[in-house]
Amino acid sequence: MKNIAVTTTCDSTIAKAKKLAHQLDLPLVCHNDTSYLFLLAVTPKHLELREVTVKNSKPIYVDFLASNLNYRVKCGGGNKQLIAKAVGIKSGFRPTVLDTTAGLGVDAFVLASLGCEVVMLERSPIIGTLLKDGLERFMECPKAKNIRITLHISQAGDYISKISHKKTNSPDVIYLDPMYPERRKTALGKKSMRILHELVGEDKDAADVLTLALKCAKKRVVVKRPGYAPTLGSSKPDLQFSAGGSCRYDVYFS
Repeated sequence: MKNIAVTTTCDSTIAKAKKLAHQLDLPLVCHNDTSYLFLLAVTPKHLELREVTVKNSKPIYVDFLASNLNYRVKCGGGNKQLIAKAVGIKSGFRPTVLDTTAGLGVDAFVLASLGCEVVMLERSPIIGTLLKDGLERFMECPKAKNIRITLHISQAGDYISKISHKKTNSPDVIYLDPMYPERRKTALGKKSMRILHELVGEDKDAADVLTLALKCAKKRVVVKRPGYAPTLGSSKPDLQFSAGGSCRYDVYFS
């Protein structure tokens, strides 16, 4: 079975679907085509990723106005939550953050909502396109007025190497959340994470990106890890913030 194709749900989005298929160099197929694992569907409301082989599977799309995400922003603990402490948010100080592994943009959006200026990087053109669609829709609403967040579809190592030559563009914090092999018992628990694994694969260059990041970040590098995972690379973190067994944040001062 082939991996992914672009589709559309109605006549009004055919032109947009054709353009997207050309940009991503993917085939354009009918919405009921079952010969692919995934379909990137252009709908009148948003761009969504459909998992063809899983029965009754709900599509994945980026929505920065979703109730669960906004609940986390409003009731997740504000500056006291672990991710805020890890990146060094303090009263009167909001760091600039380079999120090198944006994924579906959740952590980046939380940090931007806390007042940080965030640049997101996503190496997968497919995931990056979903993220771009969600970001463009969000920027049209009044809530986007005070949110500073941008996106680049790029390999993290290439981007960091480029800005390292321009010291004025170096972020205060570089944030990494590299893919890590999930335990079998939880592999089907988080659908979005499982699909990201299937489409993007592991971040095999994560240790190299950490080395580059430590030379580039003005203040610190933060690596998000599963609670059971070893530290990334050979360097020992200067600080660790742990959320029980679910995840932790390893902090390296630069």
